[in-house]
Amino acid sequence: MKVSSWLQPFLFAVIYGLLAFFSIDAQDSANLSTLIWPSAGILLGALMLTPARQWPKWMIIAGLLHTAASLASDRPLSLALLFTVADLSVMGVIAALWRHRVGEAQTLTQPRSLFWFIGLVVVGCIAGGLLTDEVLEWLHQPTAHYGWTTWTVSGGIGCLVGAPLVMAWSSFRVRLIGGPNKQNLLIGLLWFVALLVTAEIAFDGPTSTWVFGDTNYELTYLPLLFVVLVALVWEERGTTLALVTLALIAGANTLQGEGPFVFEAQQRSLALLEVQGYIGAAALMGLTMSAINASRQQALKLAASWKVRFEGALLSSRHLMYEFDPHSGRISWGGEVQALLGLPATALTTLDDFLAHVHPDDRQPFIDHAQFSDKGGDEIVTRSYRFRFRCADGEYYTAVVTGAPIVDFDGEVYRVDGLFHLESELTVVQQV
Repeated sequence: MKVSSWLQPFLFAVIYGLLAFFSIDAQDSANLSTLIWPSAGILLGALMLTPARQWPKWMIIAGLLHTAASLASDRPLSLALLFTVADLSVMGVIAALWRHRVGEAQTLTQPRSLFWFIGLVVVGCIAGGLLTDEVLEWLHQPTAHYGWTTWTVSGGIGCLVGAPLVMAWSSFRVRLIGGPNKQNLLIGLLWFVALLVTAEIAFDGPTSTWVFGDTNYELTYLPLLFVVLVALVWEERGTTLALVTLALIAGANTLQGEGPFVFEAQQRSLALLEVQGYIGAAALMGLTMSAINASRQQALKLAASWKVRFEGALLSSRHLMYEFDPHSGRISWGGEVQALLGLPATALTTLDDFLAHVHPDDRQPFIDHAQFSDKGGDEIVTRSYRFRFRCADGEYYTAVVTGAPIVDFDGEVYRVDGLFHLESELTVVQQV
């Protein structure tokens, strides 16, 4: 949905604030670990989408809300400011480097931009975690039991889930037409429901007990399959929706002491780190598959558009395109064969079929052309032949074929491509 300039900061503040207060409230205060820090992803997504001149407003809103949430959880002011500055600094650096490397393409649907995003998030969050841990030791503050990995994992996974969500849905429009077709919509819905069911079985203790009679959580990794399947059908927006859903189910149940990563003798913070790793794996798989599929769809659309242009050019110039395969002896045609020659394309599928319509006195050049008596070595040598061609009315018309053999790396000709057109008036042929 498109929102006005005054509403954007408001929505950002509401979403960022709710996530920040929830995450800090759910933290393990003894180890300073949270389930995930999705607010980092929301901030990063906003920075990646907007030019640098707009960054101060996002930074100010995020900084105030981050600090307020930390103080509300009884953190000392020094710790609140440290985590706020670290979060804002790392997100700003990641966004700046990403925009510098990928240019103005504000999307994660291309493999190049996605891989830069993932790489910068990993490196940036590791560097931020190490630096934060050093500052905590310098301030003689109690640090997380697992050191820098706590801040790194919670922030990094928050970026992998939150930033793609912002970028995918920021330009959403409610459309009456367009978008996924009905079949893809239903198939994607089927995979999404399967994701919900398997995730609930895998992470919810009562549901697992009801299905299997115990809480062995046998289907822990099955939801990852359905994340990929949703990404294949619903593409970027569906992928982010699936990731958020899986993160909510896995995270909420882990916080309740349920799921495959919770054990009786295990510290709560370790279970939080492990489930975040699970969510991160799902994010990497889903986002990568979504980018690959988007690139494939873009390539198909580009190919289709060029096909339309190519066929339009042939039709408007009253040409036909041919491709001759010397190994099979078959000819493929492009263009309106029936309209221009009065013959169906199926009547000219082999060289012998074509020669049967060429005047007997003009056939030898085509035989030489087919035998590649002059293929020009490594260079493409184009030849034009003027000849008489018999159309559907039984009359001969002056035609011109222009083409050349294509030589492969072994010096062998593997096809002949060219153009064919009639020089005579075509209306006679079309009336037959």
